[in-house]
Amino acid sequence: MVAQALPDLGRVIIEPTPTFARLKDKPNGWLPLLVSILLSVALMYWWTSTEDYAWLREHMIASHPDMKPEAQEALAKFLTPGRMMLTSAGGAVIGTLVLISLTAGYFLIAARAIGSEIGYGKWFAFVAWASVPRLLVVPLMALQVATSHGQLAPEDLNMVSLNYLIFHLPMSHPWASLVNSLDLATFWTVALATVGLKAWTGRPTATCLTIAALPYVAVYGLWAAKLAFVG
Repeated sequence: MVAQALPDLGRVIIEPTPTFARLKDKPNGWLPLLVSILLSVALMYWWTSTEDYAWLREHMIASHPDMKPEAQEALAKFLTPGRMMLTSAGGAVIGTLVLISLTAGYFLIAARAIGSEIGYGKWFAFVAWASVPRLLVVPLMALQVATSHGQLAPEDLNMVSLNYLIFHLPMSHPWASLVNSLDLATFWTVALATVGLKAWTGRPTATCLTIAALPYVAVYGLWAAKLAFVG
């Protein structure tokens, strides 16, 4: 089973339309999900076990010059290999499962709205496969860890974030978190989901693109609106 499904991790990138069409009957979504979680946990372990925590503490305090002394003390207690590993790995596992679960629920509702009767379990697998482009970011993150000499800030882990590539905003900037969370893999995932939706539902490309992009447009649009009008 694994030997048969493993090549699909590459095929879904190179030949997305026929791959999604074939995966519709037996999507085997556990494979990309498991690979994603294992790679994320391994990367977080490597980063947190090699990090220079004295440097990281000074970096984070410098990034937030208005941080109060009690907050600095709490930060110093938190920045230990054990706590950072538990938080980072736990966030990777739980965050991945929650995000895929919620997105699958959205696709279920959206698909029903256009007349598709595909069940939740298949949409869960669909989201896992559409997220495969994020696996391609892991080697770049590993390169960052390997060349950082223990001085790598969390916001610099992802070399394909819009902030890292284009904006270079300091973490004290109000928009830094938004542009750090948006990366090239996000756009690739939307494109892949569009192709997959067309293969699974047969609906026009424009309809599939709208469904695939809507959650991101809503979340980042509201986030940007808050920053622009509220701060």
